Amino acid sequence: MSSSSDAGNIAALNNASMQLNRYFGIFILLFGILGNTMNVCVLSQRALRSNPCAWLFLASSIAYGIGLVAGLLSRPLSTWSADLTSENPFLCKLRAGLLFSAISVGSWLIMLATADRWLSSSPNSNLRKRSTLKNAQTNAIVVSICVTLVEAQNFYCFDANLTNTPLKCYTKTVWCSVLNDLSLALITILCPLILMILFSTMTILNIRSSRSRLQPMQNTADGSTGHSTMIVENMHVLVNRISNCNITVKINREV
Repeated sequence: MSSSSDAGNIAALNNASMQLNRYFGIFILLFGILGNTMNVCVLSQRALRSNPCAWLFLASSIAYGIGLVAGLLSRPLSTWSADLTSENPFLCKLRAGLLFSAISVGSWLIMLATADRWLSSSPNSNLRKRSTLKNAQTNAIVVSICVTLVEAQNFYCFDANLTNTPLKCYTKTVWCSVLNDLSLALITILCPLILMILFSTMTILNIRSSRSRLQPMQNTADGSTGHSTMIVENMHVLVNRISNCNITVKINREV
């Protein structure tokens, strides 16, 4: 009688887990695609195309969109036994590579955006001149290549048709699991986050320094004050994007 009751409870829990993966996964996927699509539509407007910070945010939105689809699409599909990544080794490796490379690239692109805000707010004219669209694009390409090379280990570590693992498409050895977790913690989260905090703090200090210098000349320096206001507004946008970055990383980590 007890074993029959336990079996019933296990079946009920498995069914609840399947329904949660199916419908909640679909909701998060659609909501994430909608949010990233809106970001792309707004940031790709003509007025923002020449802004290096806006361009970096646009690129990060595209990267996070790719990571979101690669990470979450397989969850609802698995509830209908339609997840090919759990059976096909190539698709499994491709999914893992796209997922971790995309979210890592997205994090580093936002870090570059904070660095650009620091450059544009600097009292040093030579540093301000480095805040250009060409430099932003060059740095984004270099960072994307470096991060992708670091995350290339996922193409080896992940495999399909595994047993005794949380997912059939998972890391195939203990060392691969450790390497993947370290890469996620350091490359995707910790390193870019520390640099974001550093550049954001220096940007705030630059703004305060600029305001203190311009305060006595408010009556004759309306243009400079307007520039400081624009930097503050960009900081508000940056805080919002960093919050979205952290939420996306947490969601994909559960995958």
